[in-house]
Amino acid sequence: MTGFQSPNDSLDSLDDSNGSANSNKRKISPLKRLLLEGLLVIAIAFPLAWGLHTFVTQVYAVSGHSMEPTLHDGERVVVDKIRPVLGDLERGDLIIFASPEDPSKNLIKRIIAVAGDEVELVGDQVLINGVALQEDYIHRTLFPNRPGEVTVVKPGHLFMLGDNRPQSRDSRQFGIIPVESIRGKVLMRLWPLDEFTVF
Repeated sequence: MTGFQSPNDSLDSLDDSNGSANSNKRKISPLKRLLLEGLLVIAIAFPLAWGLHTFVTQVYAVSGHSMEPTLHDGERVVVDKIRPVLGDLERGDLIIFASPEDPSKNLIKRIIAVAGDEVELVGDQVLINGVALQEDYIHRTLFPNRPGEVTVVKPGHLFMLGDNRPQSRDSRQFGIIPVESIRGKVLMRLWPLDEFTVF
């Protein structure tokens, strides 16, 4: 007498077939996976890069010789757009701002004096509140002899000079500038690579 053998449970066999079908569906070829991961990276990276470029940092090309020997024509600098908005500006900072004479053009100069400062140009010296400014970064020039002529920097304004004084058009010609015209503060020289500098 043979033993009784129950037939295969139809539900069990159905589950097995579904499981194998699902496992086949879940398998993605390595090429498709690579493409999907690449698209995901692009989808995240481009908006992030755009946001950084628009709101946080930007790269500018130096044009002209007014900031020599600190910066030279054709060099690239990275500019921080956040610090000026927060009011984080000090004497000596390198700043990019809209030209008061032609707002479509950007200028790069150094902050010499901030709100409340009194600026006097005597000989080849810059006096801030009566004290000679120590500058080891400039090409000197003799300022026109105007004894007693003092510029008082108004609130919300800055007094700017180029480091190459003989070849710079700056606050000596167009006066103090409003902080609203600032595009950003120079963080670093990015190019050329062998001249990489953090300011």
